[in-house]
Amino acid sequence: MMLAAELYQKPPGEPDPATARQDAGRRSDRLNPYPRRGGALMMLFGLLGAAAAWGLQTEVGETLAAQACYPHRRALPAPQWSWLMPALNAMSIVALLVGIAGVWVAWRSWRIARGARPDSATSVSDTTAGRTRFLAMAGLILSVLFLVGLVTAGLAVLLVSPCSAWR
Repeated sequence: MMLAAELYQKPPGEPDPATARQDAGRRSDRLNPYPRRGGALMMLFGLLGAAAAWGLQTEVGETLAAQACYPHRRALPAPQWSWLMPALNAMSIVALLVGIAGVWVAWRSWRIARGARPDSATSVSDTTAGRTRFLAMAGLILSVLFLVGLVTAGLAVLLVSPCSAWR
């Protein structure tokens, strides 16, 4: 039995099969700007990282200050724990760093997502690129707003004594 080998000759203008696969990969990268980088977690961190840092800083700081300054429903002139102010300052710095990281990740996500343009050949119901751009922009706006909250809460820790009366 004789085996015949057939050589593939492509007609002019037809792309090479290897090139076509690479082009398809680039198209999917444009539609999904996070193909392999753990993008969903990064997008979530950009969306909620600064907000979570602000929430934790506020809740933990208020709880510690309340326990240190009002231990038995009586106000003390100074915190009963000597480590309270350094702990609040350190917590503010860590929360600020997490907030800055959240803003950076959200900004990076937005920069990547704004370059994602759907091809004309995709279906109308495919909204992946639009959804990604929306979440990236929402994450950037929320992260910047919560970063402002982190800065003001950090300044309050520096400028206001935790045992002072708010009258």
